[in-house]
Amino acid sequence: MDKRILYRFYEGSASQQEKEEVKNWVDSSSLNKEEFMREREFFDAILLSGYKRNENKQLKGHRSSTIRRELLRLVAAIALLIIAGVSFYQLKINEINTVQNTIIVPAGQRVNLILPDGTNVWLNALTELKYPSFFNGSTREVYLNGEAYFDVKPTGGKRFVVHTERYDVEVLGTSFNVEAYNETGKFSTALMEGSVKIVNRSNEADNITLERNQKAYVSSQGLLASSIISDFDMYRWKDGLICFKNTNFIELMNWFEKYYDIDIIIENERLADHVFSGKFRISDGIDNALRILQKDAKYTYIRDIENAVIYIK
Repeated sequence: MDKRILYRFYEGSASQQEKEEVKNWVDSSSLNKEEFMREREFFDAILLSGYKRNENKQLKGHRSSTIRRELLRLVAAIALLIIAGVSFYQLKINEINTVQNTIIVPAGQRVNLILPDGTNVWLNALTELKYPSFFNGSTREVYLNGEAYFDVKPTGGKRFVVHTERYDVEVLGTSFNVEAYNETGKFSTALMEGSVKIVNRSNEADNITLERNQKAYVSSQGLLASSIISDFDMYRWKDGLICFKNTNFIELMNWFEKYYDIDIIIENERLADHVFSGKFRISDGIDNALRILQKDAKYTYIRDIENAVIYIK
């Protein structure tokens, strides 16, 4: 099988004829199935490692321990994909349509991928996305724990559904951002194009429909509410930017932990009352961000590179 056709199949850009060619090839022998899964694992690993291409130059000059740590993180991320992929070999070939791919994005990384239907997805740090190798039937379904930006490709009226721990986001063709980390219970959806319906699986009366430039969130009463998006910069994380507005210091440090894969210990209690607005390019590094914040808040910090910890005093 031509590898270029396989990769187009994984990316979701293969023609209908190429899709049929791949399915027939996989069906023809167990060896072909094994090669199909090996190439899939390799392709998924590339998705995780691809972000390094533009950052390799920044690694030069870093201490060797930092480089080793970056490599270990990457190897661990790839290992997760490979381990998950091993279970695929247990499936019968006629069950391939129901195989669930899992992408796990570690802290400090972002991933861009194309789903089998051509939908473009950006995954933020600490995010897990599950999706099938093929979308069959009248509904395209994925499962999200974390934050993702979807640019959904219209496909003849087939619904696209993002399942989160509590809510489902249903669309036909549109662009939207979903934040739904299971650990925090926080949920929000911001709609840039088209329309979406948000379904509360445990309370149908709480369902809500968004129009363009609206966002949905969980109110203090625990119900879904909506408002106009006032700042689209908040969703530019997929462009490599940390944008914040009237954000307190503690919450901002939580973001830094996610984007830079480092633990931050705040020992200066006075900083809790400080709020900040601005934006940082993630690739400029955490030291650059902390030095800029020092202009508005009086603090010092010590960086323990070996243990990946920053102490703010």
